Amino acid sequence: MEFLQPSCTKTLQEGLDELYREAPEVAEVSRRKGKGFRDHDLTHVIFGCDTSIRGELLLNPWILLGTTISRQELRDYGADPEVKRLNREGYDLLGGRLKAVLIIIFYYLPLYAWLWVTHIRPMSRKWPHSQVTDVMLDTPLDVLRQEYGIRIYSPPRL
Repeated sequence: MEFLQPSCTKTLQEGLDELYREAPEVAEVSRRKGKGFRDHDLTHVIFGCDTSIRGELLLNPWILLGTTISRQELRDYGADPEVKRLNREGYDLLGGRLKAVLIIIFYYLPLYAWLWVTHIRPMSRKWPHSQVTDVMLDTPLDVLRQEYGIRIYSPPRL
């Protein structure tokens, strides 16, 4: 997907449209669930993370540390039955709950710390998680990323 590239010139809206075209199941859930899910999908686009289990895991530190998301928004999102179902599926994709926890502890948590130091902390300001404007939607991704100091992390292919 083009929006995954650091120098993508598509607008934020075009990136979201691309995400929804490539992952119609994501589009359907967001259509049903509304703004909170759309806000989450926009973070996939601005931070250059796909919707695979790996992309979802890589998005976590960006959302928690690089956006203005509130605790209440996090609680509401995490309490949603669809999110709970997807989390259970994620554990299965990682080989079961125990293996998933071990992967998260020994691979993702150190990666999160590294991302914080090298990518998230240097941001010029936090992404406005639930306050994305129409003007922002019409702005090219490379311009928004430069404005917010967002450097896309490209994980090594395993």
